[in-house]
Amino acid sequence: MGVEYLITGGQGFFGAWIARRLLEEDASFVLTDLQPDDRVLRQVLSEEEIGSLNIRFGDISSGEFVQELVEEVRPARIIHLAGLQVPTCKSDPVLGANVNVTGTLNVFEAARRQEGGVGCVVYASSAAVAGPQEDYQGKIADNAAHSPRTQYGVFKLCNEGNARLYWQEHGLPSVGLRPLTVYGVGREVGITSGPTKAIRAALLGEEFTVPFSGVTGFNYIQDIADDFIGASKRHGTGALALNAPGEIHDVREFLDLVEAEVPGAANRLHCEGGSVPVAWDCSESGLKALLGDVPHTPIEDGIKATIIEFEKLKARGLLGA
Repeated sequence: MGVEYLITGGQGFFGAWIARRLLEEDASFVLTDLQPDDRVLRQVLSEEEIGSLNIRFGDISSGEFVQELVEEVRPARIIHLAGLQVPTCKSDPVLGANVNVTGTLNVFEAARRQEGGVGCVVYASSAAVAGPQEDYQGKIADNAAHSPRTQYGVFKLCNEGNARLYWQEHGLPSVGLRPLTVYGVGREVGITSGPTKAIRAALLGEEFTVPFSGVTGFNYIQDIADDFIGASKRHGTGALALNAPGEIHDVREFLDLVEAEVPGAANRLHCEGGSVPVAWDCSESGLKALLGDVPHTPIEDGIKATIIEFEKLKARGLLGA
């Protein structure tokens, strides 16, 4: 008898929050990651919870490692999160492709070979598959044609195509989710980590500048964790790639709300530069059709929840720079 879930990239931001939710459900799961690094897990989980985790270490770009892992744990579902962010994919595209594309192919290949089959693979695609807002007219559908402006986005679009072929050729169901700006405790890397870092800076009494401005889609991390888990339970036919636009706001509005919540933070938070080159006016109809009710935490509530989580870390001496 295998486990309910295998989660790749399990020590990362998404992985830690999905683990938190699965622990609340008392679900059985195995995490995997490249090497031991509990810095994010320690922000999201208690020491006792971390001690209870079943974590395996290895390189997702190694087909042999992934195949042996899947054969060993025999998951009913796979949530594939392992990947490198925009800055690394830009500075080292070959490494980015090895992890983001080859690693994803390794997961799909191991899933389709598993005896008894994997019920569903839910993987982290990205809103970065899209070009900037000016490339589109009207609400952007899940199946819109895209021309991403980053290699990271190109890699994610490639993964969506490969997922479609694994359904067509092997009958392996999958869902790729495309969140835009995801914020919450544990968000450390990537272009859109700025809003989360701004909240932390405000609590530390520091100034901070988010390196982009303009309108974007904000997703509170708990909602995204619920999206991944919900999709893995509900989907069983076809290969879907679904927009997850979240709450649409200007970055300045987000920072104003943070300044209003944190005493002494007024005029300490800034944003500069152009907008993120990713469209935000995306239809959520596909995700709604799959999940029914799509969780949407208003940014006021998400900011307050993040502040509370950071204050807990501050009390534990873990709110470092």
